[in-house]
Order: sequence, then C-alpha cells, then structure tokens
Amino acid sequence: MKKSYLILILFIIVKFVLQYILVSPEYDLQRDEYLHLDQGSHLAWGYLSVPPVSSWISWLIKILGDSVFWIRFFPALFGALTIVVVWKAIEELKGGLFASVLASLGLLFSSLLRLNMLYQPNSLDVLLWTSFFYILIQYVNTEKAKWLYWGGIIFGIGILNKYNIAFLALGFIPALLITKQRRIFTSPHVYGSAILALLIILPNLIWQYQHGLPVIHHMKELSETQLVNVNRFDFLKSQFLFFMGVTFVIVFGFYALLFYKPFEKFRFFFFGYVITISLFLFFRAKDYYAISI
Repeated sequence: MKKSYLILILFIIVKFVLQYILVSPEYDLQRDEYLHLDQGSHLAWGYLSVPPVSSWISWLIKILGDSVFWIRFFPALFGALTIVVVWKAIEELKGGLFASVLASLGLLFSSLLRLNMLYQPNSLDVLLWTSFFYILIQYVNTEKAKWLYWGGIIFGIGILNKYNIAFLALGFIPALLITKQRRIFTSPHVYGSAILALLIILPNLIWQYQHGLPVIHHMKELSETQLVNVNRFDFLKSQFLFFMGVTFVIVFGFYALLFYKPFEKFRFFFFGYVITISLFLFFRAKDYYAISI
C-alpha cells in the first residue's frame, strides 16, 4: 500500500476517534436528532421539514440496535468520507502529499468536528456537495460522460437528503455559462444526467404534490421565524472561522483560480463560490449552510 494511503487511513481513524471522545457521555442527544430518529419508524417519501434520506438512515440505525454508538457513527462516517473525497480531489489536481495532509488537517480540526457530532442531514450534505465538486474536477480533466451521470446521481441523492443542495445548481450553472466551460452544455449527456437526477427525486416531488407542497410552508415559516434574525455580516465572518486554521489556503486557492494558468479551466469554481455565497446572503441563510462550498 502507498505511504500516502496509510496516512489517509490514519486521518480516518483519528476522525472517528475524535467524533466519539469529544462528546461527553453525560449529554443527551440534541432535540433535532430525536426528530430524525423517529422518522425511521414512519418511513415516507417526504416530511414537513426534510426530505426522506435521513429517515432511511434512521431505519438502518434501528435495525443495528438503536444505540448511541450507531447514531454517532453515521455523521462521523460522512465526515471521514469528506476527507477521503478531498484527498482524491487534490490528487486529481496533481497536488502532492503535503497538500493532501494540509487539507486533511484543515478539515479534521475545523467546524466539521461540531457538525459531524450531530445526527442531522448536514454531514451528508457536506459530503454530497464535496463529491459533486470532485466529479466536476474529474469531468473537466477527462470529459468522460460517466462523470456527468455520477453528478446526476449525487445531485439527486442530495435533494432527497437536504433541499439546500439546490443552491449548488443555482450558483454553478451561471458560473459555468460565463466561463469557457460553458461548452459542457453542448453535451447531450448533461441533459441525460439532469433527467437521471429528476427520476431520483421524482418520488419526493410526487409526495410534495400529494401533500400540498409542505416544503413551501416550511420555508416560509423558517424565513419568518429564524432566517429573519440572521445577520449578514456574521454570516460572512463565520465563513472564515469555519476553517480558521487553513484560511490562508482558501485565500491562495482563490488567487490560484484567478491567476494560476494550469487552473484556468477550473476558474468557474471561483465564480460559483461568489454567486452561491451571494444567494445565501440574499436569502439570509444560516452560516453553516455554506460549509459545503
């Protein structure tokens, strides 16, 4: 086995250990966790506040014994897999072992420690956004159609997990259109992958229609009772604090996307970030909604 993969395995082990030992056993589960766990006893294609994926995981947790170990396991697993995907993305970008270790340390000791403690859709949401970005990198480098279909699958599952991933499309479609990568839209496979994503989310769309589109009611209530209190300056400040130990890496990353010639074909990532963050700001989104990007 390559030395680099031994180091990656070490990061995965440390990630799991940290996610378990940082939560004092004296604390009970957080209230939202009880909501998601209970949905495992009432399987459906949708719920008032969330899509169905968390209920499927809750059902699996019940099958496995319904213990705190398994409740903690899945957020930790999604966090560990996020490190793996970032590691693979760095390899695809021709980064060396130092770059992989630096990024992994930045993820390991970040706000994800907090996020991956809680059994909520957020940990899987971060993994799916990250996986979609990795797929975009793969497609730009290889132009193989299979990556577009993998993107459709990941996006479809993402919608069934947390509607928040729709902002990825809203931010990155115009970002692609204003760069040379707009040629991606000339490929029929893009529309084939969009149809695949639609087929994946179709059961939830039918459920929403049959129940009077409760997602609209939920979003309206969320906007009136929670998002209205979001301070936009605090939102922006949090983006620097989430990965505070490697903020300099993010800043140099933006510079590279704009001025480093070999990364010119990935420049749409910069514009995608700006547009997505602007949308989050406009709608007064909670700060952790943007951790994925």
